[in-house]
Amino acid sequence: MASPNLEELFEDSRITQWDWTLLLLVFYTPLGLLLLVMRIFALIQFYLMFLYMPYQPIKRYLLRVCGFMLGVFVNEKYSNKAVVQENAVWVANHCSPFDSIVLQVIADKKGVITTFPEEETTTAKSGLLKFQLGSFEQHKRNNPSLPVQPLSLRISRPFPSFAITVLDSQSWTDVFFLLFSPCTIFNIKFLEPTQCREDEELEAYVNRIESTVSQDLGVTVTSFTAKDKAELIKRKRFEAQPPRPVQRPNNRWQVMASQVKEVLPHVPMAVILSDLSRTNSVDATVANLVEGVVPFIPEPVVTRVESAPSGPSSQAGPSNFKPLGASSQLQQVAASSFSKLVHERGLSLQERKQRLLRQAQLRYCERHGLQISGINC
Repeated sequence: MASPNLEELFEDSRITQWDWTLLLLVFYTPLGLLLLVMRIFALIQFYLMFLYMPYQPIKRYLLRVCGFMLGVFVNEKYSNKAVVQENAVWVANHCSPFDSIVLQVIADKKGVITTFPEEETTTAKSGLLKFQLGSFEQHKRNNPSLPVQPLSLRISRPFPSFAITVLDSQSWTDVFFLLFSPCTIFNIKFLEPTQCREDEELEAYVNRIESTVSQDLGVTVTSFTAKDKAELIKRKRFEAQPPRPVQRPNNRWQVMASQVKEVLPHVPMAVILSDLSRTNSVDATVANLVEGVVPFIPEPVVTRVESAPSGPSSQAGPSNFKPLGASSQLQQVAASSFSKLVHERGLSLQERKQRLLRQAQLRYCERHGLQISGINC
């Protein structure tokens, strides 16, 4: 038999069969909700009774009555060589969060210890998780003389066909569907007891018990562990997350930021975009940057200087024109714009704009090597 995939060991959906019987679920829903409410009140009453019951046999009887009211039925079977030991360690596959409660109810004898070596639940329909050695090591260290009683466990619901538990379910959802469903049947089969031989290693002993349980269930033994299930749950949660929308840059803001950058080249672009997202105005952003409302670390202003072409020195033109005074004048204007003096901060907004406009004109002359009438480049 081929080994199943990890996803095949668990249920992804609460509804296991999509057929015409789901139409009956519409008519059953009012009855299911009524059962849910009645069973919740019954659970509260039984819990209060358990607190004041001194005798263990009476509590065990009340647990059976409570299970009957909750629609939990236990079907016990025995193999040909099965002998239920009075003091033993019950080892079973894990199918639901309610397995330990059911096994404790049917354990009429004292000294019974229940353990689930898989450490996580499966459907027990395709395969089992690998049995872990931790519980067996503790049993061998504390109670080496106790025999091991293997059990095979299956759970079914005739109608509606709700899964007992799903891959990434919460405990309260499992309890909800347990109370909502009319009945839940636990099929427990006792197998032949076994003990570890003197010359047998612990891992071989655990593999023998694992094979006994899996053969009775008619499934294969896998190499997956509880950690693999945890990783699968993480991957499923990550895949279920909606993709985050890609934030495209706003072209309008880019144009506005370029306009501010032309006037204030020493201001970082990230600072300009951040303030534009708040003000949504070029003038307001320029005013905030000039007045020092928005703090920033100035960037070095890189100016492009075009190299003169090779040729006689007598040839002169716009390409080899190199204004020397514009750069220093530009720095003075930029520095005075951000002066911390009182009279500089008291300038009107219109005067500051005139200075910034003059600064942009100087930069344009310096970049293109031009001389414009009325502007001392």
